[in-house]
Amino acid sequence: MSTLRSSSLWITVLAVMVMAMTSTSMRAQTETTIYDFGSTSPTYPRNGLTVDAAGNLYGVSAYNNGVVYKLSLVSGAWQATVLYTFTGKSDGGTPYATPVFDSAGNLYGTTEYGGNFTSPYCGTVGCGVVYKLSPSSSGEWTETVLYAFTGGKDGGFPIQGNVVLDKAGNIYGSNVAGGNIYSLSCQNTSGCGVIFQLQPMASGKWKFNVVHLFSGGWDGVGPAQLAFNSAGLLFGSAAGAWGGWEFPNAPGLVFHLTPTASGQWKDTVVYSFTGGTDGGLPSNLTFDKAGNIYGAGADGGTINNCWSGYGPIGCGVVFEISRSSTGKWTETPLYAFTGGSDGSQPDGGVVFDKGSLYGTTWGGGTGSGVVFQLTPTTGGTWSETVAHTFSGSDGSIPVAPLAVDSSGNIFGTTLYGGSSPSNYGVAFEITP
Repeated sequence: MSTLRSSSLWITVLAVMVMAMTSTSMRAQTETTIYDFGSTSPTYPRNGLTVDAAGNLYGVSAYNNGVVYKLSLVSGAWQATVLYTFTGKSDGGTPYATPVFDSAGNLYGTTEYGGNFTSPYCGTVGCGVVYKLSPSSSGEWTETVLYAFTGGKDGGFPIQGNVVLDKAGNIYGSNVAGGNIYSLSCQNTSGCGVIFQLQPMASGKWKFNVVHLFSGGWDGVGPAQLAFNSAGLLFGSAAGAWGGWEFPNAPGLVFHLTPTASGQWKDTVVYSFTGGTDGGLPSNLTFDKAGNIYGAGADGGTINNCWSGYGPIGCGVVFEISRSSTGKWTETPLYAFTGGSDGSQPDGGVVFDKGSLYGTTWGGGTGSGVVFQLTPTTGGTWSETVAHTFSGSDGSIPVAPLAVDSSGNIFGTTLYGGSSPSNYGVAFEITP
Protein backbone atom coordinates (compact mmCIF):
# COMPACT_ATOMS: atom_id res chain seq x y z
CA MET A 1 0.00 0.00 0.00
CA SER A 2 2.82 2.38 0.91
CA THR A 3 4.52 1.66 -2.42
CA LEU A 4 1.28 2.26 -4.29
CA ARG A 5 0.64 5.51 -2.43
CA SER A 6 4.22 6.66 -3.15
CA SER A 7 3.82 5.81 -6.84
CA SER A 8 0.49 7.62 -6.98
CA LEU A 9 1.98 10.64 -5.26
CA TRP A 10 4.94 10.69 -7.67
CA ILE A 11 2.60 10.41 -10.67
CA THR A 12 0.55 13.30 -9.27
CA VAL A 13 3.69 15.39 -8.79
CA LEU A 14 4.80 14.61 -12.35
CA ALA A 15 1.38 15.56 -13.71
CA VAL A 16 1.47 18.88 -11.86
CA MET A 17 4.99 19.55 -13.15
CA VAL A 18 3.92 18.80 -16.76
CA MET A 19 0.86 21.02 -16.39
CA ALA A 20 2.98 23.82 -14.97
CA MET A 21 5.54 23.54 -17.77
CA THR A 22 2.78 23.44 -20.39
CA SER A 23 1.09 26.46 -18.82
CA THR A 24 4.38 28.36 -18.74
CA SER A 25 5.04 27.48 -22.39
CA MET A 26 1.58 28.70 -23.39
CA ARG A 27 1.93 31.94 -21.41
CA ALA A 28 5.31 32.57 -23.04
CA GLN A 29 3.74 33.01 -26.48
CA THR A 30 3.41 36.78 -26.87
CA GLU A 31 1.94 38.45 -29.96
CA THR A 32 2.72 42.08 -30.74
CA THR A 33 1.45 44.19 -33.62
CA ILE A 34 4.68 45.79 -34.78
CA TYR A 35 3.25 47.76 -37.70
CA ASP A 36 -0.28 48.82 -38.62
CA PHE A 37 -0.58 49.41 -42.36
CA GLY A 38 -2.53 52.48 -43.37
CA SER A 39 -4.29 53.76 -46.47
CA THR A 40 -1.03 54.90 -48.11
CA SER A 41 1.76 52.64 -49.36
CA PRO A 42 2.55 50.08 -48.17
CA THR A 43 -0.90 48.62 -47.55
CA TYR A 44 -2.59 45.18 -47.74
CA PRO A 45 0.58 43.06 -47.23
CA ARG A 46 -0.37 40.00 -49.28
CA ASN A 47 2.72 37.92 -48.60
CA GLY A 48 5.23 37.22 -45.85
CA LEU A 49 8.43 38.87 -44.65
CA THR A 50 12.15 38.31 -45.17
CA VAL A 51 14.54 39.01 -42.28
CA ASP A 52 18.06 40.36 -42.89
CA ALA A 53 21.08 39.90 -40.60
CA ALA A 54 20.37 43.22 -38.84
CA GLY A 55 16.79 42.22 -38.03
CA ASN A 56 15.09 44.41 -40.63
CA LEU A 57 12.01 43.02 -42.36
CA TYR A 58 11.22 43.18 -46.08
CA GLY A 59 7.93 42.55 -47.83
CA VAL A 60 5.65 43.52 -50.70
CA SER A 61 2.27 45.15 -51.09
CA ALA A 62 0.32 44.41 -54.27
CA TYR A 63 -2.11 47.32 -53.93
CA ASN A 64 -2.15 49.95 -56.73
CA ASN A 65 0.66 48.34 -58.80
CA GLY A 66 2.54 47.51 -55.62
CA VAL A 67 5.68 48.34 -53.67
CA VAL A 68 8.63 46.64 -51.97
CA TYR A 69 8.97 47.91 -48.41
CA LYS A 70 11.29 47.64 -45.42
CA LEU A 71 10.34 47.62 -41.73
CA SER A 72 13.06 48.84 -39.35
CA LEU A 73 13.13 49.18 -35.58
CA VAL A 74 14.01 52.81 -34.81
CA SER A 75 14.08 54.07 -31.20
CA GLY A 76 11.84 51.24 -30.10
CA ALA A 77 9.21 51.68 -32.85
CA TRP A 78 8.90 49.97 -36.23
CA GLN A 79 8.93 52.27 -39.23
CA ALA A 80 8.12 51.50 -42.88
CA THR A 81 10.23 52.64 -45.83
CA VAL A 82 9.19 52.09 -49.43
CA LEU A 83 12.21 50.81 -51.37
CA TYR A 84 10.57 50.70 -54.78
CA THR A 85 7.18 51.59 -56.28
CA PHE A 86 6.09 49.66 -59.37
CA THR A 87 4.38 51.46 -62.22
CA GLY A 88 2.65 48.46 -63.79
CA LYS A 89 4.54 49.08 -67.03
CA SER A 90 7.84 47.60 -68.24
CA ASP A 91 9.15 47.48 -64.64
CA GLY A 92 6.36 45.14 -63.56
CA GLY A 93 3.31 45.49 -61.40
CA THR A 94 1.43 43.75 -58.56
CA PRO A 95 4.16 41.83 -56.66
CA TYR A 96 2.88 38.88 -54.63
CA ALA A 97 6.08 36.96 -53.89
CA THR A 98 8.12 37.71 -50.78
CA PRO A 99 11.48 39.17 -51.90
CA VAL A 100 14.60 37.12 -51.16
CA PHE A 101 18.26 38.12 -50.68
CA ASP A 102 21.41 36.96 -52.39
CA SER A 103 24.77 36.93 -50.59
CA ALA A 104 25.57 40.45 -51.86
CA GLY A 105 22.46 42.01 -50.33
CA ASN A 106 20.38 42.32 -53.51
CA LEU A 107 16.66 41.53 -53.39
CA TYR A 108 14.88 39.38 -55.98
CA GLY A 109 11.21 38.83 -56.66
CA THR A 110 8.46 38.62 -59.25
CA THR A 111 5.39 40.60 -60.24
CA GLU A 112 2.15 39.17 -61.55
CA TYR A 113 1.65 41.83 -64.24
CA GLY A 114 3.63 44.34 -66.26
CA GLY A 115 6.66 43.71 -68.42
CA ASN A 116 5.65 42.40 -71.84
CA PHE A 117 2.64 44.02 -73.52
CA THR A 118 3.19 42.72 -77.06
CA SER A 119 2.50 39.02 -76.48
CA PRO A 120 -1.00 37.80 -77.44
CA TYR A 121 -1.11 35.82 -74.18
CA CYS A 122 -0.65 38.81 -71.89
CA GLY A 123 -3.52 41.05 -72.93
CA THR A 124 -3.27 44.64 -71.76
CA VAL A 125 -1.81 43.87 -68.33
CA GLY A 126 1.49 42.11 -69.13
CA CYS A 127 2.59 38.63 -68.07
CA GLY A 128 4.86 39.65 -65.20
CA VAL A 129 8.60 40.03 -64.61
CA VAL A 130 11.48 38.82 -62.49
CA TYR A 131 13.15 41.83 -60.88
CA LYS A 132 16.26 42.67 -58.90
CA LEU A 133 16.61 45.52 -56.39
CA SER A 134 20.16 46.68 -55.68
CA PRO A 135 21.05 48.97 -52.75
CA SER A 136 23.47 51.89 -53.08
CA SER A 137 25.73 53.43 -50.46
CA SER A 138 23.26 56.33 -50.16
CA GLY A 139 20.43 53.98 -49.25
CA GLU A 140 18.62 54.20 -52.58
CA TRP A 141 17.46 51.03 -54.33
CA THR A 142 17.61 50.52 -58.10
CA GLU A 143 15.31 48.09 -59.92
CA THR A 144 16.48 45.95 -62.84
CA VAL A 145 14.12 43.72 -64.82
CA LEU A 146 15.91 40.41 -65.33
CA TYR A 147 13.19 38.84 -67.47
CA ALA A 148 9.74 39.74 -68.81
CA PHE A 149 7.47 36.75 -69.46
CA THR A 150 5.54 36.31 -72.71
CA GLY A 151 2.91 33.84 -71.48
CA GLY A 152 4.01 31.27 -74.10
CA LYS A 153 6.47 28.43 -73.52
CA ASP A 154 8.25 30.56 -70.89
CA GLY A 155 5.08 30.90 -68.82
CA GLY A 156 3.48 33.90 -67.24
CA PHE A 157 1.79 35.39 -64.17
CA PRO A 158 4.19 34.24 -61.40
CA ILE A 159 1.84 34.73 -58.45
CA GLN A 160 2.02 31.51 -56.44
CA GLY A 161 5.56 31.31 -55.17
CA ASN A 162 8.78 33.14 -54.37
CA VAL A 163 11.97 32.77 -56.37
CA VAL A 164 14.79 30.72 -54.85
CA LEU A 165 18.54 30.91 -55.50
CA ASP A 166 21.04 28.06 -55.63
CA LYS A 167 24.69 28.28 -54.55
CA ALA A 168 25.77 29.22 -58.08
CA GLY A 169 23.46 32.23 -58.13
CA ASN A 170 20.88 30.74 -60.49
CA ILE A 171 17.31 31.88 -59.88
CA TYR A 172 14.37 29.47 -59.96
CA GLY A 173 10.69 30.28 -59.95
CA SER A 174 7.25 29.13 -61.03
CA ASN A 175 4.52 30.44 -63.32
CA VAL A 176 0.91 29.34 -62.94
CA ALA A 177 0.18 29.83 -66.66
CA GLY A 178 1.92 29.32 -69.99
CA GLY A 179 4.03 26.38 -71.05
CA ASN A 180 1.79 23.74 -72.64
CA ILE A 181 -0.70 26.35 -73.76
CA TYR A 182 -2.79 23.97 -75.87
CA SER A 183 -2.99 21.09 -73.39
CA LEU A 184 -6.54 19.78 -73.11
CA SER A 185 -5.96 19.25 -69.39
CA CYS A 186 -5.68 22.99 -68.75
CA GLN A 187 -8.43 25.54 -68.92
CA ASN A 188 -8.83 27.30 -72.25
CA THR A 189 -5.39 27.90 -73.78
CA SER A 190 -3.78 29.51 -70.72
CA GLY A 191 -1.26 26.71 -70.22
CA CYS A 192 -0.51 24.44 -67.28
CA GLY A 193 2.44 26.31 -65.76
CA VAL A 194 6.23 26.37 -65.91
CA ILE A 195 9.25 26.00 -63.64
CA PHE A 196 12.00 28.30 -64.93
CA GLN A 197 15.66 29.07 -64.30
CA LEU A 198 17.51 32.35 -64.82
CA GLN A 199 21.24 31.83 -65.22
CA PRO A 200 23.67 34.75 -64.69
CA MET A 201 26.06 35.24 -67.63
CA ALA A 202 29.52 36.82 -67.73
CA SER A 203 28.09 39.65 -69.84
CA GLY A 204 25.84 40.67 -66.95
CA LYS A 205 22.72 39.43 -68.73
CA TRP A 206 20.55 36.53 -67.61
CA LYS A 207 19.79 33.43 -69.67
CA PHE A 208 16.26 32.03 -69.41
CA ASN A 209 15.89 28.22 -69.25
CA VAL A 210 12.76 26.10 -68.99
CA VAL A 211 13.16 23.53 -66.20
CA HIS A 212 9.75 21.86 -66.55
CA LEU A 213 6.53 22.33 -68.51
CA PHE A 214 3.51 20.98 -66.64
CA SER A 215 1.07 18.82 -68.56
CA GLY A 216 -1.96 19.00 -66.29
CA GLY A 217 -1.74 15.22 -66.03
CA TRP A 218 0.45 13.09 -63.77
CA ASP A 219 2.69 16.07 -62.91
CA GLY A 220 -0.09 18.47 -61.95
CA VAL A 221 -0.84 22.01 -62.95
CA GLY A 222 -0.19 25.54 -61.66
CA PRO A 223 3.04 25.06 -59.65
CA ALA A 224 3.44 27.04 -56.43
CA GLN A 225 6.28 27.57 -53.97
CA LEU A 226 9.76 26.10 -54.62
CA ALA A 227 12.35 25.16 -52.00
CA PHE A 228 15.80 23.54 -51.91
CA ASN A 229 16.64 20.85 -49.38
CA SER A 230 20.12 20.45 -47.87
CA ALA A 231 21.13 18.02 -50.66
CA GLY A 232 20.35 20.59 -53.35
CA LEU A 233 17.18 18.93 -54.62
CA LEU A 234 14.54 21.35 -55.85
CA PHE A 235 11.07 20.64 -54.44
CA GLY A 236 7.71 22.25 -55.03
CA SER A 237 3.96 21.81 -54.86
CA ALA A 238 1.27 21.99 -57.52
CA ALA A 239 -2.46 21.59 -57.97
CA GLY A 240 -3.55 18.01 -58.51
CA ALA A 241 -3.21 15.81 -61.56
CA TRP A 242 -6.03 16.10 -64.08
CA GLY A 243 -7.74 18.54 -61.78
CA GLY A 244 -7.23 21.66 -63.84
CA TRP A 245 -8.39 24.57 -61.71
CA GLU A 246 -11.46 22.74 -60.38
CA PHE A 247 -10.88 23.37 -56.69
CA PRO A 248 -11.37 21.40 -54.48
CA ASN A 249 -11.28 18.40 -56.85
CA ALA A 250 -7.54 18.89 -57.38
CA PRO A 251 -6.03 18.03 -53.98
CA GLY A 252 -2.49 18.60 -55.18
CA LEU A 253 0.93 17.00 -55.10
CA VAL A 254 4.56 17.51 -54.05
CA PHE A 255 7.32 17.03 -56.62
CA HIS A 256 11.08 17.34 -56.93
CA LEU A 257 13.25 18.21 -59.91
CA THR A 258 16.76 16.93 -60.57
CA PRO A 259 19.14 17.91 -63.40
CA THR A 260 20.29 15.09 -65.68
CA ALA A 261 23.56 14.57 -67.55
CA SER A 262 21.92 15.80 -70.76
CA GLY A 263 21.15 19.15 -69.19
CA GLN A 264 17.44 18.39 -68.91
CA TRP A 265 15.54 18.15 -65.64
CA LYS A 266 13.64 15.12 -64.37
CA ASP A 267 10.32 15.69 -62.60
CA THR A 268 9.42 13.11 -59.93
CA VAL A 269 6.13 13.14 -58.05
CA VAL A 270 6.94 12.65 -54.38
CA TYR A 271 3.36 12.39 -53.14
CA SER A 272 -0.13 12.93 -54.55
CA PHE A 273 -2.76 14.00 -52.01
CA THR A 274 -6.25 12.58 -51.95
CA GLY A 275 -7.99 15.45 -50.19
CA GLY A 276 -9.01 13.04 -47.41
CA THR A 277 -7.31 12.46 -44.08
CA ASP A 278 -3.91 13.05 -45.70
CA GLY A 279 -4.81 16.64 -46.61
CA GLY A 280 -4.79 18.54 -49.86
CA LEU A 281 -3.84 21.81 -51.58
CA PRO A 282 -0.26 21.96 -50.23
CA SER A 283 1.60 25.27 -50.33
CA ASN A 284 5.03 26.20 -48.92
CA LEU A 285 7.43 23.40 -47.97
CA THR A 286 10.19 23.24 -45.37
CA PHE A 287 12.72 20.58 -44.32
CA ASP A 288 14.32 19.26 -41.16
CA LYS A 289 17.99 18.31 -40.89
CA ALA A 290 17.21 14.71 -41.87
CA GLY A 291 15.64 15.83 -45.14
CA ASN A 292 12.03 15.17 -44.18
CA ILE A 293 9.48 17.48 -45.83
CA TYR A 294 6.93 19.44 -43.82
CA GLY A 295 4.04 21.49 -45.07
CA ALA A 296 0.40 22.37 -44.66
CA GLY A 297 -2.57 21.88 -46.93
CA ALA A 298 -5.71 24.03 -46.79
CA ASP A 299 -7.96 21.06 -47.61
CA GLY A 300 -8.52 17.56 -46.26
CA GLY A 301 -8.45 16.32 -42.70
CA THR A 302 -11.74 16.98 -40.93
CA ILE A 303 -14.11 16.98 -43.90
CA ASN A 304 -17.21 19.19 -44.25
CA ASN A 305 -16.56 21.23 -41.10
CA CYS A 306 -15.25 24.12 -43.17
CA TRP A 307 -16.56 26.08 -46.10
CA SER A 308 -15.16 27.74 -49.19
CA GLY A 309 -16.76 29.42 -52.15
CA TYR A 310 -16.88 25.97 -53.72
CA GLY A 311 -18.78 24.30 -50.91
CA PRO A 312 -17.83 22.17 -47.89
CA ILE A 313 -14.21 21.06 -47.76
CA GLY A 314 -11.74 19.84 -45.16
CA CYS A 315 -10.28 22.22 -42.60
CA GLY A 316 -6.68 21.48 -43.51
CA VAL A 317 -3.77 19.32 -42.39
CA VAL A 318 -0.12 19.76 -41.37
CA PHE A 319 1.87 16.88 -42.85
CA GLU A 320 5.30 15.27 -42.98
CA ILE A 321 6.70 13.39 -45.98
CA SER A 322 9.67 11.14 -45.18
CA ARG A 323 11.85 8.93 -47.36
CA SER A 324 12.79 5.38 -46.46
CA SER A 325 16.14 3.69 -47.11
CA THR A 326 14.59 2.14 -50.24
CA GLY A 327 13.76 5.58 -51.63
CA LYS A 328 10.00 5.38 -51.06
CA TRP A 329 8.27 8.53 -49.83
CA THR A 330 5.56 8.22 -47.16
CA GLU A 331 3.13 10.95 -46.06
CA THR A 332 2.05 11.26 -42.43
CA PRO A 333 -0.64 13.70 -41.25
CA LEU A 334 0.65 15.44 -38.10
CA TYR A 335 -2.47 17.43 -37.24
CA ALA A 336 -5.93 17.90 -38.72
CA PHE A 337 -7.68 21.20 -37.96
CA THR A 338 -11.29 21.10 -36.78
CA GLY A 339 -12.39 24.58 -37.83
CA GLY A 340 -12.93 25.68 -34.23
CA SER A 341 -10.62 27.50 -31.83
CA ASP A 342 -7.65 25.55 -33.26
CA GLY A 343 -8.03 27.23 -36.68
CA SER A 344 -8.83 26.17 -40.23
CA GLN A 345 -7.29 26.46 -43.70
CA PRO A 346 -3.52 26.70 -43.12
CA ASP A 347 -2.43 28.38 -46.35
CA GLY A 348 1.10 29.60 -45.65
CA GLY A 349 2.98 26.42 -44.83
CA VAL A 350 5.02 25.95 -41.65
CA VAL A 351 8.42 27.01 -40.28
CA PHE A 352 10.68 25.42 -37.68
CA ASP A 353 11.62 27.25 -34.49
CA LYS A 354 13.50 25.43 -31.72
CA GLY A 355 12.01 22.06 -32.61
CA SER A 356 8.41 23.20 -33.01
CA LEU A 357 6.47 23.93 -36.17
CA TYR A 358 4.67 27.25 -36.48
CA GLY A 359 2.11 28.34 -39.04
CA THR A 360 -1.07 30.30 -39.57
CA THR A 361 -4.66 29.60 -40.54
CA TRP A 362 -6.86 32.22 -42.16
CA GLY A 363 -10.00 30.68 -40.66
CA GLY A 364 -11.04 29.43 -37.27
CA GLY A 365 -10.33 30.96 -33.90
CA THR A 366 -12.85 33.78 -33.58
CA GLY A 367 -13.14 34.00 -37.35
CA SER A 368 -9.99 36.00 -38.10
CA GLY A 369 -7.46 33.15 -38.01
CA VAL A 370 -4.75 31.95 -35.64
CA VAL A 371 -1.03 31.34 -35.27
CA PHE A 372 -0.49 27.73 -34.26
CA GLN A 373 2.40 25.74 -32.80
CA LEU A 374 2.92 22.01 -33.26
CA THR A 375 5.26 20.30 -30.79
CA PRO A 376 6.48 16.70 -31.08
CA THR A 377 5.64 14.43 -28.15
CA THR A 378 7.51 11.44 -26.78
CA GLY A 379 4.91 9.14 -28.34
CA GLY A 380 5.74 10.26 -31.85
CA THR A 381 2.62 12.39 -32.25
CA TRP A 382 2.38 16.17 -32.43
CA SER A 383 0.46 18.41 -30.07
CA GLU A 384 -1.19 21.62 -31.31
CA THR A 385 -1.21 24.84 -29.28
CA VAL A 386 -2.75 28.09 -30.41
CA ALA A 387 0.01 30.68 -30.00
CA HIS A 388 -2.32 33.56 -30.88
CA THR A 389 -5.93 34.09 -31.93
CA PHE A 390 -6.54 37.17 -34.07
CA SER A 391 -9.50 39.37 -33.20
CA GLY A 392 -9.45 41.90 -36.05
CA SER A 393 -7.94 44.91 -34.29
CA ASP A 394 -4.64 43.00 -34.03
CA GLY A 395 -4.93 41.62 -37.57
CA SER A 396 -7.18 39.36 -39.59
CA ILE A 397 -6.73 36.67 -42.26
CA PRO A 398 -3.05 35.62 -42.01
CA VAL A 399 -2.45 33.87 -45.33
CA ALA A 400 1.31 34.37 -45.74
CA PRO A 401 4.30 32.24 -44.66
CA LEU A 402 5.99 33.08 -41.36
CA ALA A 403 9.65 34.09 -40.97
CA VAL A 404 12.01 33.36 -38.06
CA ASP A 405 14.97 35.54 -37.05
CA SER A 406 18.24 34.36 -35.48
CA SER A 407 16.82 34.82 -31.95
CA GLY A 408 13.79 32.66 -32.62
CA ASN A 409 11.29 35.49 -32.92
CA ILE A 410 8.56 34.81 -35.46
CA PHE A 411 7.23 37.46 -37.87
CA GLY A 412 4.24 37.51 -40.16
CA THR A 413 1.56 39.62 -41.79
CA THR A 414 -2.21 39.64 -42.03
CA LEU A 415 -4.06 40.66 -45.16
CA TYR A 416 -6.70 42.64 -43.27
CA GLY A 417 -7.38 43.95 -39.80
CA GLY A 418 -5.59 46.50 -37.71
CA SER A 419 -6.67 49.72 -36.08
CA SER A 420 -10.22 50.67 -36.95
CA PRO A 421 -11.37 51.83 -39.41
CA SER A 422 -8.36 51.23 -41.67
CA ASN A 423 -8.46 47.40 -41.91
CA TYR A 424 -5.38 47.48 -44.18
CA GLY A 425 -3.47 44.67 -42.47
CA VAL A 426 -0.67 44.42 -39.93
CA ALA A 427 2.80 43.01 -39.41
CA PHE A 428 3.10 41.03 -36.18
CA GLU A 429 5.71 39.32 -34.02
CA ILE A 430 5.36 36.16 -31.94
CA THR A 431 7.95 36.01 -29.14
CA PRO A 432 8.36 32.48 -27.77
